[in-house]
Amino acid sequence: MEYYELYEVLKSHFDSGKDRVEIKELNVTIESLPFESKVSDLLYGSEHQHCSKHQQSLEINENGHLFYGQPAVDIKDFDIECNNRFTYYILKSADIETAKGCIFFFHGLNEKKWDKYLPWAYELAQRTQKAVILFPIAFHMDRAEPIWSDRHHMMEVVRFRKKKYPENMNFSYVNAAISSRLEAHPQRIFWSGLQTYSDITEVVKDIKNNKIKGISPEADLDLFGYSIGSFLSMIIKMADPNHYFTRSKVFCFCGGMTIDRMFPISKYIMDTQATIKMQSVFTELLSSDFKSDTRLKHYQNEDLHPQESWFKKMLRYNYFQKEREERIHEIQSQIKAYVLEKDSVAPPMEALNTLRGGYRNINVDVEIKDFPYEYSHMVPFPLAHKHKKEVTEAFHQFVQSASNFYNS
Repeated sequence: MEYYELYEVLKSHFDSGKDRVEIKELNVTIESLPFESKVSDLLYGSEHQHCSKHQQSLEINENGHLFYGQPAVDIKDFDIECNNRFTYYILKSADIETAKGCIFFFHGLNEKKWDKYLPWAYELAQRTQKAVILFPIAFHMDRAEPIWSDRHHMMEVVRFRKKKYPENMNFSYVNAAISSRLEAHPQRIFWSGLQTYSDITEVVKDIKNNKIKGISPEADLDLFGYSIGSFLSMIIKMADPNHYFTRSKVFCFCGGMTIDRMFPISKYIMDTQATIKMQSVFTELLSSDFKSDTRLKHYQNEDLHPQESWFKKMLRYNYFQKEREERIHEIQSQIKAYVLEKDSVAPPMEALNTLRGGYRNINVDVEIKDFPYEYSHMVPFPLAHKHKKEVTEAFHQFVQSASNFYNS
């Protein structure tokens, strides 16, 4: 079966809306599970934004949020109901009743649909015999407001941004919402990441308490991250909440570098104005020890929040390099990156810089590939029939590399 054919079969069943689907000819089940986040109070707009761990009320800098007068993007994070109650999915080989391992699978930035990831997750499940958990990062996939994908409404936001920033480039209705929201408050990257990180620990508790049918309570827990999902996977692995991920392996596809060494300017990801604002705010926060954001400063204090503070160590390459590289060295055999030569969003050289260290003295396996067809960061495996054989072959090389790593 060619890659595009596998994609079509999986997508047609995934879109059925059923809680559980079995695709007999592919030997796979797809199950959807409801989830309610327990940490939505972390988010902007909640009346209870104190730190529960330290019973400490934290000052909110209201001036730290930019408002556009556009209700679709000005909405407070806490008020986005679909972000706090949503669905996640588990793909598993149909002939396995109880999987002895699982892979948490994290997608890229500004993604609204799981479609492109279904063949990846399917092959990982088949080749590793693990359950693959497709879990949405906060404000993405099922957790994103439907209006953010509405062309008509988002074109209004595009026109607004065009008028406000005449020099802006790479704007589109596809990236209008995320560009506006991250420009308005770049720290959303942290709060949404922290919410997702906390949600994942709850899923692990459910697995260990035997609440998720089909996954053993003693299951091995691994991580797969694509693009920004690699950033989240690395933070989870380095932080190792409750020692849940001590033995976990992390596979980074088109990622693995610090966030300043990713270049997300694209009509599909973020516009130029938002990207520049995000990077400049992070630089200012790091160089001033989070002086302008006391709440974030609290969560990035490694004495108070040793796990959560790994976030700041993955923000900029030249900050906390020693601490970051020491930690990566400790877990070097549990990380693998698979990066693409012509990827301009996540350049392979930057994966080498972060994962193997400035002096190349960390022994992380970074596999660099170049496919024999036109591809991009956003579309590593095109669905066009023109190069179907080459795409299928490249896809199989990728999933085999990941599977061999998880199975070793």
